[in-house]
Amino acid sequence: MAEESGSLHVPLDVRRVMLRAFTKKRHLQLQSDAVQFMYRTLEEHDLLVDEDATTEAIDALASALVDQHVAGANIAGFDGHVVTAQALQKVYDQLLVESADDANANAMPLTQGSIPDLARYFSVCDAFHQPYIRFHAPRQVFEKVGRRGSLLSGAQAPSAHMEERYQLLRSIVLRNEHFLPALTGPTSSRSSMMQLTTTKHLLGRQGEHCLLFGRLSTSADGTYILEDTEGYVPLDLQQAVAGEGIFTEGAYVLIEGEYTNSEQLRVWAMGHPPSERREDARQIAGHLDWYGTGAVPTKHVSALRAQELQHPDVCVTVLSDVHLDDPVTLAHLRAILQGYQDADFVPLAIVLCGHFSSTPVEVDGALETYAASFARLADIMTRFPRLLESCHWVFVPGARDPAATPLLPRPRIPAPLVERFERRLPRDFCETRLHWMSNPCRLVYFSQDIVIFRDNIMSKMLRSAMLLKDHLEAGDLQKYLVSTLLDQAHLCPLPPQVRPILWEYAHALRLYPMPSAVRLKAEPS
Repeated sequence: MAEESGSLHVPLDVRRVMLRAFTKKRHLQLQSDAVQFMYRTLEEHDLLVDEDATTEAIDALASALVDQHVAGANIAGFDGHVVTAQALQKVYDQLLVESADDANANAMPLTQGSIPDLARYFSVCDAFHQPYIRFHAPRQVFEKVGRRGSLLSGAQAPSAHMEERYQLLRSIVLRNEHFLPALTGPTSSRSSMMQLTTTKHLLGRQGEHCLLFGRLSTSADGTYILEDTEGYVPLDLQQAVAGEGIFTEGAYVLIEGEYTNSEQLRVWAMGHPPSERREDARQIAGHLDWYGTGAVPTKHVSALRAQELQHPDVCVTVLSDVHLDDPVTLAHLRAILQGYQDADFVPLAIVLCGHFSSTPVEVDGALETYAASFARLADIMTRFPRLLESCHWVFVPGARDPAATPLLPRPRIPAPLVERFERRLPRDFCETRLHWMSNPCRLVYFSQDIVIFRDNIMSKMLRSAMLLKDHLEAGDLQKYLVSTLLDQAHLCPLPPQVRPILWEYAHALRLYPMPSAVRLKAEPS
């Protein structure tokens, strides 16, 4: 294997140990950059002076690579046969986390005394680069679809998305303890659990009590209906009692009621489907790479969480409505950045959310003013070199910011508008710590998945509400909004005429598995 120009010289005896551990024992092919990575890592940890330590460390790395691949982890740079430096870096980072979590002194030699680099466990995920993972209803599994989406979706995309949402939420409902029959004891009879029926099975059952799951919609004559994959039934909401949450057209709901002689469903109670805990969802689909940052096997989650606890001072700052054309906003932003510059620690990431202009960008000359305001922001940022060297800067557009399309998810701010901004900042910062993101986007930090969504969803939900619980108290609307989005497992459970979306990228709006946190604009306007 020829050495690359400028690379380290790997002694023949060390190379033989690597080939024995990877090629002879595990039938894997090592690329030259993988050999270089291992030799450099062994050198950093002084593991080349002892032949036994060298052999044990290399074998531990090879074993961890195979174990993670067999466990279903999607390791970037490893296809099951050829090993790259990128793949070994990913496995090595995981070993660092597990070693830090290990209370015993039996950590692997390769990771002893190592401190994980937090930057390697932080990723920013754009909606347009998020892998498309589809729920396959007949097999009740998620599967990755190897295709790129298009802004111009096919005619079948809207109905396919709605049916997939229906099947996913229905599977969550049926896994809920109230819908599962007990396996032992006196409650094992079918009468002890809730039983769903469909609109098709309502025929001929006038006067009977029933429980249905479906999508709230409106018929051509303006009547509220409940749709499922087998048909629809008109709803009589005069006696309906709403559960917690906001009930809008386009939402998938559980309805309890009576099928009447007039072939309507007299609704007694309406509720959102029960959400599924993040831990339970990970047991089902934790082996999948949901965001393009690499899958994390379930058995590694506890180690990642333990590593998070070792860094209690790590934080992410999120600022919204950063009007860059407003001198008062810029003065306040400068004061905030100065506070971080002078503090003992700096945020891991600073997330700036639009709208970045206080005036509509459609007026004459507004785009030039918009670009100039970003250039002024760059001048401010250069005064805080510590923040440029240590923080990730994430920019998320709002509904009034210029974009290729106003539909959700919204693409990043167009590159020509921020060229001057980038020219005034160090090139290394722009390449490694500057992130122009879509809306929504996700931040992944160790085991955490944080959703950033900048849209006035509260006002849209309230304008489209069909039913709300009586006697609301202060703070109930905010609580109901969050519970509705989590129960619907979707950031925008509204009909397309209210909030249009890009159907080919609708999976980026999914909230399944449940995220660790959601940051959204929740106040009504």
